[in-house]
Amino acid sequence: MLLRQVSFIFCLFGTKIVLFGQNFCMTFQFYIVAFGIIAVLFVFVLISILIARYNNRVLKKSFLSARIYIYVVSITAIFFVGTIFYSQYQSSNANIATAVYCGIFFAYAMIMLVVLNTSLKMVTTVAHYATELAKGKKNLNVDFEGALEFEILAKSFDRVQEVYRQSDRKLNQKDNEYQKFVPKEYLKYFGAKKITDLKVGDYVQTKLSIMFCDMRNSYFASETLNLQDNFLLIKEFLGQVSTSVKKHNGFVDKYMGDGALAIFDNSQDAYDCANEIAHKLDYKNLVSIGKEPIKFGISLGSGQCIVGVVGENRQKQFAVVSDIVNLCSRVEELNKIFGTRILMTKQFMGELSSQSSYRYVGTINFDDLTSTIPLFESLDAYDQSRKLEMSKTIQEFESGVRFYEKNDFDKAKQFFALCIKNDNDDKLSKFYLTRTLEKLSSRLPVLEK
Repeated sequence: MLLRQVSFIFCLFGTKIVLFGQNFCMTFQFYIVAFGIIAVLFVFVLISILIARYNNRVLKKSFLSARIYIYVVSITAIFFVGTIFYSQYQSSNANIATAVYCGIFFAYAMIMLVVLNTSLKMVTTVAHYATELAKGKKNLNVDFEGALEFEILAKSFDRVQEVYRQSDRKLNQKDNEYQKFVPKEYLKYFGAKKITDLKVGDYVQTKLSIMFCDMRNSYFASETLNLQDNFLLIKEFLGQVSTSVKKHNGFVDKYMGDGALAIFDNSQDAYDCANEIAHKLDYKNLVSIGKEPIKFGISLGSGQCIVGVVGENRQKQFAVVSDIVNLCSRVEELNKIFGTRILMTKQFMGELSSQSSYRYVGTINFDDLTSTIPLFESLDAYDQSRKLEMSKTIQEFESGVRFYEKNDFDKAKQFFALCIKNDNDDKLSKFYLTRTLEKLSSRLPVLEK
């Protein structure tokens, strides 16, 4: 390409020599000298180009337009210098000839500068688009006007952008699918934008509200339904749970068979979510006539937690480490014993609004825990009529529980009997009354036969 350009310049100079020779009435010896200078200079330029390409200095490191301009002007300058010396030797008006030649050379240099900048403008445009593409921009409106080579470059740039866009779409699709398996909500606790920004061992300490939700009769369903129907039942149950969790600004940390562990930043959101799940399942059981009703249990707790990345580099996951997580898991199982729906710890209950409705159900002492855990039952988990009936006996029920805990079983029996008299559907009152009677019977003396 460069040799063609130099050859073109050589022909151009030949034409100029003929014209100038005619205008200034130069002799035949002038043409010989001029063409000799051009020939020698042509060889010199070729050698300079080879040296510049070889040692990777000066010309090769300059812009293409500057290099061509240097080549052209250098050749022209040497040519005009030769003609000036020749005119001084041949002409008596040497000063006038020198001034004329210098003026012609200056005008020629300016014209060449304009021509080169205009003709090579698209090279600058190509460089600009290439730089923007290297920065990661993939929506460039590439439009090159000019020679066929520039049109080919424009089409090539468009194809490269399309390849990049398709690659980004595939990566985003994979990232979105990956984040469906790993809760991206954890990132906010670390202040990170991507999961790849975190490594094993990273952790933060923060206060969280925990919700455990478990389906009670999945084992029974597995015996009465085939595997596919049982799976669809669990899928529908967990779908109801996850929808409510997202609605109340939480996220599901993990699904555990027929149960789920959800995380919330706010205790009131967790409480409202649990009650909504209860009402949704009530409605589903109501419209599913002839089918086994879905039974469930939910526990709620709050406290300081460690949120961290565990595992190893090839397989890592988020984990919530706290006593409250283990406690909620065990409290949830008490729903099966008490016949309750939603149980919550005292600390969690203390963070709720005054409009929340609940009752004290007793203090639990787990074998491996040094402290006792006061528990409360949510009355908002029941429909309005059921909630109203249970609310009427809150004082009597809580009095019975406190007397029971003081081992005053006679008074406890009276209060629980009163609760059942006013509300025969109160399962927890019946549970406590049974336990109270057992305690009383154990005190009776054994009659000898």
